[in-house]
Amino acid sequence: MAKKAKPIDLKTLIAVIRKAKTFLVATHVNPDGDGLGSILALGEGLRKLGKKVVIYTADAVPKMYHFMPGQARIAHEINPKAKFDVSFIVDLGEVERVGEAFVAHPGRGLTVSLDHHAKGDHNAELNYCLPKQASSGEVIFKLLKALKIKITKSMATNIYTAMVTDTGSFKYSNTTTETFAIAAELTKLKIDVWEVALNCFETFSAARMELLKRIMAALVLHSSKKVASITIALKDLEETGAAPDEAEGFINYPRSIEGVEVAIAFKETEPGKYKLSLRSKHYVDVAAIAQSFGGGGHIRAAGCKIDGDFATVREAILAKVLPQL
Repeated sequence: MAKKAKPIDLKTLIAVIRKAKTFLVATHVNPDGDGLGSILALGEGLRKLGKKVVIYTADAVPKMYHFMPGQARIAHEINPKAKFDVSFIVDLGEVERVGEAFVAHPGRGLTVSLDHHAKGDHNAELNYCLPKQASSGEVIFKLLKALKIKITKSMATNIYTAMVTDTGSFKYSNTTTETFAIAAELTKLKIDVWEVALNCFETFSAARMELLKRIMAALVLHSSKKVASITIALKDLEETGAAPDEAEGFINYPRSIEGVEVAIAFKETEPGKYKLSLRSKHYVDVAAIAQSFGGGGHIRAAGCKIDGDFATVREAILAKVLPQL
C-alpha cells in the first residue's frame, strides 16, 4: 500500500518554503488550465522570494494555453543531476500522475502536494489540500497572499485562467462566493479577461471541429436515458488530424442532454488503453466511481484509466455507474 501524505497546515507550509532554496514545481501529465496556471503563478512567486525554481510538465503545453505568461519557460525534461530542496506537485496528490521521469528522479527532495481534490491517493510526503476551493489556482492565490508576495499582472492572468477553466467560466457547482471575490481582485490588475476566454473557450482549429462532428454523430444515449457517452478513438484523431488535447471539453455535450445525470467520455490513448472522463449533474459521486479504478477528481467531475477492449471497458464502467442512478 502506498504511503499516505502527512497533512500540513499553512504555517507549516510557509516554514517549508522559507527554509528551502531550490524548487521543482510540477503538475500532472496532460496539463490543463488549472494545473498550468497554478504552477506558473507559484513559480513566479517563489522567484520573487529569491528562490531558484524549475517549472515542469511531462507533456507539452496545449496550444490553447500558449497565451499564458511564462509558459514558454516550462521545462519538459528534468536534469538527472539536478537536486531540489522541495518539489511541489500542484493540482494533484499522486506522485505517479506527474510522470515517470518525476517519479524516478533521485534529487527531487521533499515532495509536497498542493491540491484542492479531497479524494484520491495523496502519497507525496506532505499534503496541503483545501477541498473547499474551486480550483488549485485559488489555493495558490491564498498561499501567495500568506507569503505576502505582491500579485503581478502575469500571476493574476495565470491564476484567473486556472480558476475560469476549472469552474467552466464560473458556472460549475464548485464556484463559490470566494471564487468570485478572488476573480474580482485579480481583474483589478487589468488582466485581459477576453483574451483568456478567447483562447480557452472561443478559438478552435478546423481539425477539432471535424473531430467534434464525428464524435457527436456517434454519441450513445443509454436505455435509461440517464447516461450518455462519447468515444474518441485513435483513428478519429488520425483521420481528422486533431491533436489529443483538442478533444478536451467534448464531454460537456453528452452531459447537456436533458435528463442525463452521468456523461462518460472514452478516450483511447493506446490500443487497449482508455482514459475515461466522468461528469454528473446532481447526485452521482463520479469521484468515488473513478477512485474504484485508481483515478479520482471531484464529486461532479473525475477521471480514471481502464485497460481492455472497448466492450469490456464500457461494461466495467457502466457496472459502477448504473447502480448509482
